[in-house]
Amino acid sequence: MEKTIAWRAYSKYLRDKGYSDFSEKGNPSTTYNYPSRVDKVCKDENYSDWDELGENINKVIEKYSIGGECEEKGSQSHGSTLKALELFREFYVVFDS
Repeated sequence: MEKTIAWRAYSKYLRDKGYSDFSEKGNPSTTYNYPSRVDKVCKDENYSDWDELGENINKVIEKYSIGGECEEKGSQSHGSTLKALELFREFYVVFDS
């Protein structure tokens, strides 16, 4: 996976919010996992880049939320995909302003 500037900036944003780089077992954790999930959603939704995803993030979150057409994907791994999208929305608003 290509770690773009946006990918690295989102990872840093998560780190700055207190999310961890590694699990207790030493595996990559939230600061790697959430950007990877956002990247996958971006590709699954056929957005050309993270900016395009950011411009449509509310629609995407609705789609991946309970009752949405991609609810199953949003709830994977205890809701990590949906949480990653919600935090991406926060990041995008800060980054875009």
